[in-house]
Amino acid sequence: MRAPDDLPRRRSRRRSGGSGTRRRVILIVAAVMLFFLLTSLRGIAGLYTDYLWFDSLGQWGTRRTVLGAQFTLAMIFIVAFFLLAWSNLYVAERLAPPFRPAGPEDELLERYHDLVAGRMGRVRVGVAGLLALIAGSGASAEWNSWLLFTHSKNFGVDDPQFHRDVGFYVFKLPFLSFVVDWLFASLLIVLIITAVAHYLNGGIRVQSASPRVTSQVKAHLSVLLAVLALVKTADYWLQSMELTTSGRGVVDGATYTDVHAQLPALNLLMLISIAAACLFIGNIFRRGWALPVVAVGLWAFVALTVGGIYPQVVQKFSVEPNQLAKEEEYIHRNINATREAIGLSEVQTADFKPQTDAAAVDLTANAETIRNIRLWDPSSNISGKVFEQLQRIRDYYNINDIDVDRYMIDGQPTQVELGVRTVNSDRVPGESWENQHLAYTHGYGAVLAPSNASEGGEPNFLVRDVPVRTPGAALSVDQPQIYFGEDLSGYAMVNTGRREIDYQAEDETKSTVYKGDDGVKIDSMPRRLAFALRFWDPNPLISDYINGDSRVIYNRDVVDRVKALAPFLSSDADPYPVMLDGKVLWVIDMYTTTSRYPYAQSANTDDVLGSSGLHHKFNYVRNSVKATVDAYDGTVNFYVMDVDDPIIDAYRDAFPDLFQDQSDMPNGLDEHLRYPEDLFRVQTSTWERYHLTDPQAFFNQDDGWRVARDPGTSGEVKDTTPTTTDTSTTTGRATEDAITPYYQLLQLPGEESAEFVLMRPFVPFSEDDTRMQLRAFMAARMDPGHYGELMVYKLPSGDLPDGPGLVAGNIGATRDVSETETLLGGTGSTVLRGNLLLLPVGDTLLYVQPMYVQSENANRQIPRLEKVIAVLDDRVVIADTLQEALTQIFGERVATLENPGEPPADGTGEPTSPTEPGAGTPTGSAAEQAATLLADADALFKKADEALANGDLAGYQDNVDAGRAKMADAAELLGEPPATTTTSVPAEGSADGAPTTTTTAPSRPA
Repeated sequence: MRAPDDLPRRRSRRRSGGSGTRRRVILIVAAVMLFFLLTSLRGIAGLYTDYLWFDSLGQWGTRRTVLGAQFTLAMIFIVAFFLLAWSNLYVAERLAPPFRPAGPEDELLERYHDLVAGRMGRVRVGVAGLLALIAGSGASAEWNSWLLFTHSKNFGVDDPQFHRDVGFYVFKLPFLSFVVDWLFASLLIVLIITAVAHYLNGGIRVQSASPRVTSQVKAHLSVLLAVLALVKTADYWLQSMELTTSGRGVVDGATYTDVHAQLPALNLLMLISIAAACLFIGNIFRRGWALPVVAVGLWAFVALTVGGIYPQVVQKFSVEPNQLAKEEEYIHRNINATREAIGLSEVQTADFKPQTDAAAVDLTANAETIRNIRLWDPSSNISGKVFEQLQRIRDYYNINDIDVDRYMIDGQPTQVELGVRTVNSDRVPGESWENQHLAYTHGYGAVLAPSNASEGGEPNFLVRDVPVRTPGAALSVDQPQIYFGEDLSGYAMVNTGRREIDYQAEDETKSTVYKGDDGVKIDSMPRRLAFALRFWDPNPLISDYINGDSRVIYNRDVVDRVKALAPFLSSDADPYPVMLDGKVLWVIDMYTTTSRYPYAQSANTDDVLGSSGLHHKFNYVRNSVKATVDAYDGTVNFYVMDVDDPIIDAYRDAFPDLFQDQSDMPNGLDEHLRYPEDLFRVQTSTWERYHLTDPQAFFNQDDGWRVARDPGTSGEVKDTTPTTTDTSTTTGRATEDAITPYYQLLQLPGEESAEFVLMRPFVPFSEDDTRMQLRAFMAARMDPGHYGELMVYKLPSGDLPDGPGLVAGNIGATRDVSETETLLGGTGSTVLRGNLLLLPVGDTLLYVQPMYVQSENANRQIPRLEKVIAVLDDRVVIADTLQEALTQIFGERVATLENPGEPPADGTGEPTSPTEPGAGTPTGSAAEQAATLLADADALFKKADEALANGDLAGYQDNVDAGRAKMADAAELLGEPPATTTTSVPAEGSADGAPTTTTTAPSRPA
């Protein structure tokens, strides 16, 4: 009998620990997944609410196109890298030697093999997958290049070096360069991990007396090196194409050194890389690595000497001593390409010789210019402050910006300044969540004033107050609630249980209910949770005010709104409002740009505001799109302007539901479109050099121009930039900022009527800005029928008048001006000067500058228009009004529009001043003109009778005065004594109660 110890032991009935281990693994994995879910919850909510927002605008298809391009690219490149890495790791495993020679590193390798034994397939997939995610996911950032690549167009213009259509460089070259660069980097990574795999598998031995690399491994690595060499060949070819935007020479583009040194070097490197690939393949059948080493060494030597040193030697010792002779052909290419790419190829130029004799000016023919001379500087320091202080009305409103436009007032085109009241949630009463997001949800109304009219030193507001008061239907604001505007952040919830505050009347608070289409419904708990996470605010989730009809409005800043829908377009820095059909529409200029236009010069963006979408590198630009945002319901529309731009054509193919034709614009909107200031800044900065079309003149820059420097406006001290030499040594001189482009309604030289233009003057170029005579001025036209036309008026170079800087100096040196500034700038007051405007009036050049006075008390800083300065030639005058100043200049009474229209006396919106009769200038013979004037006078006297009957004494007197003036004009034409008019007002209680007007007119011609 066996001893108990000799008997076989029973197998334990307890369950093995395998299932427990699996359970722990599952719990750990679940915990990790829960952690990542919780930390990613806000991101998921952001994606979901983004979908809801795009869908609410009917533009989910646009967002889906972008996301689809990102996902497609990421998957393509992830899969490509995975297959590349996995296949090479698989080959490395298959080529592993059956027996590994003993060596010092055996212990480390044995540990590795023990660790991965039986798991090599999973290790291979894990390594390839991890590296693929890292290397491939970043490709999603190239979605824009991919969309342009797949929707490429032709420009119809060939580059002068390689004779390829410009579309190849703009649409195809960027994405091809990315693919080749990515492929080269990926192959290099795969080569490294493959070599490591061969080492771990024993195919490569670092410390072995036997062959350190097996023949199979050598063949594998040689093939990879050969593929790398071929990819580099493609890279060299693409680099040769990219020479068309090189910056090595005196101008951008493939210049002498690029064409005669760099391009041959790249061609030679292509041949060497192909030869190297052949040597790598040939090395499969040879012992050792002699051929690959020779190939790589020769390749490196040629790349260093021929590709790097030789072009620099050519540039330094051949080109620079003879730059004009060597570069003339390429300068000519650059001039043509730059003018085309920056939109300057069709600039119209005209000579303009200004007269100095004021008596020679036909004031009647230039009446529209004179009546619209701008006196209110739209800068934030002048009009911005005045509009804000006088028309903000409530502390929780903002008027962020003042824009210049033109409207028909009393039947005449009138330049105006316009602002919009938006809500400032940081200043709402109570500062509670309920007030900020449910009650005070919107701004209210617009503010409009003619740009040169004033009442007691303040703007003559025609659209004003809360509730809105307007002078009539032409400037009506039927939908004054402003939910979308400039610099408007945060969100609002509408159609909740809390009524929205519309505005505060004198004796009560008016409320409103939002009836617009915008806003995302939050009619379910998941949506409320999603928005609570998006805004990181629990109130949307727990508030009792929110119901099934509630909506959330966000992305309320108009620029952010259009950029979210079209991130591939660049936006202008200055959106502007338009009052149209009782609504307020925001207009945002959008641009297409590229830095790939062959031979075009990179745009000078130093003059562009930092907030502009054009503040980046580009050498081609088009204002291809005008975007509009409804200030009430947030509706966004993108209108493609009638420009020849293949880039916007490509985007229209990619996003067919996003864009509309210009003809789809609302009626009347084209009358308010503005030529964008940011684009004009770039174009005028470019025109400084590129008005010269002869390469020699361009190189010498003898007649180079510069945008006139700003002599200082609004009393501000201008920022200056120290001038430095090529060695970065400061010279001590400082250059002022360029003068800001300004909008003005005026009659251009040679034109028959006034129009809205954007202007900027030029002076002769000088390094230290000492030459300040006026050399030319550019005007951008923008009225219907002429939109986008650029006009340049050149002054005779032998007799240049004073430019803005010299005129500003003359103004400051004039005794009357300095004495007035001293008098007005007494204790407690500060004198400010507005924009110094250059205005062509007939054949003369007139400068006008307003002067304001404001209190030094920070709480009462409302600039008041006190004086107007006018300059013609060397004569400087200062007067209380523009009319008086121009009368002194031109020697006769000038009819200016000091008070166009009249602010409404009540909420009816009806003006009280005389209108229709005599609004136009009579034409024909003297007798015919006199007859017209007499008819106008009769009509005015009848209106005077009607006004008096209604108790409107002011209207009565205005019409009587106007009628008498017509009678006097008629008498002067006929050479007879003026008519006399007697009006008798009946005594109170008379029989008929009607006033009587008796007019003794001059005898009329038979």
